Amino acid sequence: MTNKPSKIKENLLVSPFLVLFLVHSSQTGIGLLSFQHEIAMDAGYDAWISLFLIGLIFHLLLFMMFKLLSYSSEGDIISLHRDYFGKWFGNILTLLFCFYFLLLVTTVLRSYVEVLQIWAFNTITIWEFTLLISIIIFYVVIRGFRVITGVVFFSTIIPLILIFVLIYTLKYSHFSNLMPFFNHDLIEIMKSAKTSTISFLGFESILFYYPYIKNQKQSHKWGQAGLLLTTVLYTILAIFTFAYFSEGQLKYMIWPTLIMTKIVWIPFIERFEFIFIFSWLLVILAPICLSLWSTVRGFKRLFHIKPRYSLIGALILLNITPFFLQDRENIEMLGKITSEMGFYLLFLYIPLLFVYVTIVRKIKVRKNVS
Repeated sequence: MTNKPSKIKENLLVSPFLVLFLVHSSQTGIGLLSFQHEIAMDAGYDAWISLFLIGLIFHLLLFMMFKLLSYSSEGDIISLHRDYFGKWFGNILTLLFCFYFLLLVTTVLRSYVEVLQIWAFNTITIWEFTLLISIIIFYVVIRGFRVITGVVFFSTIIPLILIFVLIYTLKYSHFSNLMPFFNHDLIEIMKSAKTSTISFLGFESILFYYPYIKNQKQSHKWGQAGLLLTTVLYTILAIFTFAYFSEGQLKYMIWPTLIMTKIVWIPFIERFEFIFIFSWLLVILAPICLSLWSTVRGFKRLFHIKPRYSLIGALILLNITPFFLQDRENIEMLGKITSEMGFYLLFLYIPLLFVYVTIVRKIKVRKNVS
């Protein structure tokens, strides 16, 4: 894997080890609060196996992404599309990525606002929450990639609270619930793995921010480490959740992680879950800001639109969309659409692109030799 000469100013670049936090934080957003309910629908207590399997597949996909980026003339997916598909068709493919990131941001933001409404402030309207969070998002994204990386770094600390929560659940847990292993067939486990895809989405933003990394060759191992950390975190949380709840309970619990926080008792804090929910804003800021920054960068490269204008336009769209997503059914539908699009983007498009680019490069090498 070769390093590309970066056109980005030195003071805008980040160290390669920060890719660990960039990859990990982009995957630990709103999904950590509800993924157990979703994956257990297909594979029951064996769903933790599906998390392990899907994690292995994502490691392979991340390897493909790094390899593809090393083939790009400017180190990102935008120039890669132009190099191998031409300007017009290449730009269309990049535009699809931009819309996908907007969809991902909308899903995360609307899901978090739903949590705030149901668990904390049921009298405040959707647009008030969305507008307030949008102001914070604007401030972070407009400050540039290094500021976003700073937010990403600190956002990794908040999920560590989960360790505190899991310790509290131990005396009520029954790990024998998980026995016997492999109680579901391979098809059910693979369905659960596909369902869990939405929880891992977000790390593909590396296709856009890769040029902002120093010593890009060294960043690959850190990216894989970040993905491994995500897989381990999801798997451990799933196992503890399955030991605490019955399968019947999980089918009706939308946010198992939040319900587990309710048992935490601290003398000077009456409702620990409120602290947990409010602090989770910093966690969701990481995937939101990374995805939105990728969209803004895409529009800048494609249409030469100033980042401030495209960011404002994207945030206006984010504030309008929730008016069409009022009830739980619509939010679930949005999540399924995002999950399906992310699934085909990662499991179909990236491997096909990898094969296509590899073949084209080999053909060019043979022509040059002859």
